[in-house]
Amino acid sequence: MREAGAGRGEFAALLRRLRGAAALSQDELAARAGLTAKAVSALERGERRRPHPHTVRALADALGLDPAARAELSAATRPAPTAPVPVTHPVPAPPAPVVGRDAERGELAGLLRSGATRLLTLTGPGGVGKTSLALDLARTVAADFPDGVTVVELAAVPEARLVLPTVARALGAPPAGDLLGSLAALLGSSRRLLVLDNLEHLLDAAADVAALLARCPGLVVLATSRAPLRVRAEQDRPVQPLALPTGPGTAAVAASPAARLFLDRARATGRAVALTDDTAADVAAICRRLDGLPLALELAAAHARLLSPAALLARLDQALASPRSRDLPERQRTMRATLDWSHALLTHDEQVLLRRLSVFAGGFSLAAAEEVAGVGGDVLPALAGLVEQSLVLPVEGGDPRHRLLEPVRQYAADRLAEAGETGAVADRAADRVVRLAAAARAGLRTSGQARELDRLQAEHGNLAAALSRLVAGGRPGTAAVVGADTWLYWALRGNVAEGRSWMEQALRAAGAALAPAELAALHLALAALRFASGDVPGTAGSADAAARAAQVAGADELRGEALVLAASAAVFVGDDRTATDAVTEATRLGRATGARWVVAHAVTAQAQLLFRAGDLPASAAVLDHAEQLARELASPFTLATVLNVQASVALAAGDDDAALDRWTEAAGLAVAVGTTWPLAYTVPGLAVVAARRGLPGLAAELFAAGSARAEAASVAVTFPPDLESARHWLSAVRTELGEVDFARAWARGRGLRPDDVPALAGHISARRGPD
Repeated sequence: MREAGAGRGEFAALLRRLRGAAALSQDELAARAGLTAKAVSALERGERRRPHPHTVRALADALGLDPAARAELSAATRPAPTAPVPVTHPVPAPPAPVVGRDAERGELAGLLRSGATRLLTLTGPGGVGKTSLALDLARTVAADFPDGVTVVELAAVPEARLVLPTVARALGAPPAGDLLGSLAALLGSSRRLLVLDNLEHLLDAAADVAALLARCPGLVVLATSRAPLRVRAEQDRPVQPLALPTGPGTAAVAASPAARLFLDRARATGRAVALTDDTAADVAAICRRLDGLPLALELAAAHARLLSPAALLARLDQALASPRSRDLPERQRTMRATLDWSHALLTHDEQVLLRRLSVFAGGFSLAAAEEVAGVGGDVLPALAGLVEQSLVLPVEGGDPRHRLLEPVRQYAADRLAEAGETGAVADRAADRVVRLAAAARAGLRTSGQARELDRLQAEHGNLAAALSRLVAGGRPGTAAVVGADTWLYWALRGNVAEGRSWMEQALRAAGAALAPAELAALHLALAALRFASGDVPGTAGSADAAARAAQVAGADELRGEALVLAASAAVFVGDDRTATDAVTEATRLGRATGARWVVAHAVTAQAQLLFRAGDLPASAAVLDHAEQLARELASPFTLATVLNVQASVALAAGDDDAALDRWTEAAGLAVAVGTTWPLAYTVPGLAVVAARRGLPGLAAELFAAGSARAEAASVAVTFPPDLESARHWLSAVRTELGEVDFARAWARGRGLRPDDVPALAGHISARRGPD
């Protein structure tokens, strides 16, 4: 038998063994072969590893070898075939600096280094930056893979069966019938990172990837795909869009990863965007419109050389459709091309569902998708496919909901228009919101208020889209009914200006064509939202119009609600007779129709009327009745309203403790339910108590917080006793602190959040502050 290792060219060892078997000394062998003893000694010591062929023949003759032994000796002189070694190339750098991914980089690098993660798949929609992040990760962890990092680009590979051959070529594996075995032999147990980029259209190769991992214990695979591979070794990590600015100010924009990426890429065009008070809001709006999607931000920023942020914002769709980056793959030079690539991977049902989901301007539930986009069919399989492909994203928190990134939604809307389905699907979406608003009406006025406010806030985008569709589609009366059903949402969650704008648009679109009930609904919503915004005269006019139209329509509950608003407006402007008549009729209608919300607010208006007349004991007694009604009704807004008036009456009577108790409870209710309108009354009231107790710094902060909340929510304090008290004590606090300290306290207060108010109320103790 041939000696182990002889096949590797170990001629010296084989010659020694054969000479020993022939019982010849080196001198004897040299004499027989016609060589010198020195030459034989050099061959056996390995100093001459490649003897000439005639020398090998002479030695074989001298040793008397048979043909097999002759062949073995001759083979030992030839260079041994070298075991193949995987090809290693430098890891390519991302095409541009990776911005805003520090947290992800640290977490993902830890997974790759851990040894426990064999297959890490970065998933997400097209343009979210999976490839850039993968390349950045590969460079980050390269030192942890001593046998190398290999990047395999698969976008151009047309079929899953070609994935292993492509990997083999990248690694320099020799051609073989058993390609998996050849790759396994090549890689062995070496510690290597294999980056498989753009696997979404090749998911059937998942079994091959899993098999390769099973046979190569040191191999780690980092894959990018719009959908996970769904094999047991896989850890799926969705790559999210970049975080958006939390506000339009320069500090908030500068802190946003999305804005930093936009600004970085704009700078690279040769024209940096200076972040100023003028440009920050436009940059924030661009980031929001593009939903923090890195590719969309890059495509937009490429136009910064020619357009200011304001001009770019106005032309954003054109910018995304106009290729400016020649170094991007063809499929990524416009957002349309990127999303066309994703769209082509979908099934027919998934394509249909995607375009129909574009009518949801906000998130949507499964039930909403079925109602609007499914037309009675089961949308769950198609929805699951869209989630799998990262075109539909889950919304965190609360009931299960999903959404489309805004660039994806706009693309899907184009597809919906191309299919000729826009009108029908948009109408179904609007009709669904009409039903949602009607169902929310009662809860908004009772114990279900918090639940309905949260539900409508989750549907805010869809609510606005439905109102737009109804107004533009010739159905302003239906829009008015939605407004009347939901005005408390617009007023209480800081959307007064927007809700009022929708109703004013409906009024302009309606002309004189509305039925009495629709006209009543429209003017009721306008009256309520004008009241919340501080337009008391406008409230009176709209409330009167609503009450008259409701009387014609026989809509007693609407009329009762309109009369409550008419009474409140009359109280605020000092029209006692109108206020008294409206309170009396509203109370009667509320009791007749069982509208307890109307009764509670009518009684509260009566107490305010007595307060303005100077009869504090009578006002307090009526408020006790209003409080009882409010607590039975369990409407947080109604109770907070009563508590605010009780506090004002107590303050006027000199009972600071009672005022503080009432305003503290009102603040807690407003914060718990997330309502801004009652908080606009509560916080200045607390500030007055703080000022009266000798706490001017805290009072200034609370005055500032109240001002900021009112501005942000577009609501106003208009009850005259509250206005007079706040103006007096604000002036006193400013004088006591001096301009410098007052400005500092005011700045601190402007930064307070609603959640901070109850704790600050707790600082106003029952004892007096320092004199």
